[in-house]
Amino acid sequence: MNSQGIIESLNLCIVALDKGSTELKTLGLRRAKAEKAYRIKQAVEILKLKSEKYPATLIMELVKGNEEVAELRLQRDIAESSYYSCKNGLENLRMEIEVLRSKLIWIRTELNNWKVN
Repeated sequence: MNSQGIIESLNLCIVALDKGSTELKTLGLRRAKAEKAYRIKQAVEILKLKSEKYPATLIMELVKGNEEVAELRLQRDIAESSYYSCKNGLENLRMEIEVLRSKLIWIRTELNNWKVN
């Protein structure tokens, strides 16, 4: 790959990194909202079961088995997974940018050595 191709790849990575950062913010907000909805519904169900005099040892199991709570937990887990996948993708882009920068430095060094000789 020549220096022009490396620079083009570098520019594409920078654009992707910028878009990914915006997406990470969106996913972070979605993750937080899903966590909030899950915790609120879980608390409501716990209080409901306590008021119905269910044994304390069974309440958490019954809450986890509640269909609405389970669905909100699933949505929370999906949002969390999407967030961390995006975060890992951004880290991969940063590493790719570093590799491309290293290649450019190597090419520059080779050209300088070639000019000296």
